[in-house]
Amino acid sequence: MKFIIMTMVISCWVGVLFCGEYVVIVSNDNPLTSVSKADLKRVYTGKMNNINGNTVNPVNISLNDPAAASFLDEIVGMGVADYKSFWLAEQIRGGSSAPSVKNSADDMLSHIKSNTNAIGYIPKGSNPDGVKVLTVN
Repeated sequence: MKFIIMTMVISCWVGVLFCGEYVVIVSNDNPLTSVSKADLKRVYTGKMNNINGNTVNPVNISLNDPAAASFLDEIVGMGVADYKSFWLAEQIRGGSSAPSVKNSADDMLSHIKSNTNAIGYIPKGSNPDGVKVLTVN
């Protein structure tokens, strides 16, 4: 019984620890300073490609990364498996293409730094040196 209770407590804490475990980033040359959750959802589901008149190209970190799971759940409203299925269905219908994926925070940072229109996210606690962290509201 103690084992079951302990497992439940640990599971709850793991959920809390990963909640919001990402920061949204753009190039320092990008004029954006903030973004709404609704706009991010539209961008990451291919419904729009600009925010406040600024063209954006969404990029995901590896979908195996806890930051991706947190971002997709909180912003897009889908789990990783549902997000993959969503984009597969879009491609079958001939819709827009899924955002590109970078394997690590370092790859994401490098890509964002060299692409003014790119928007992405990295795990909270990563060093966002050379990029701008957006306020998400």
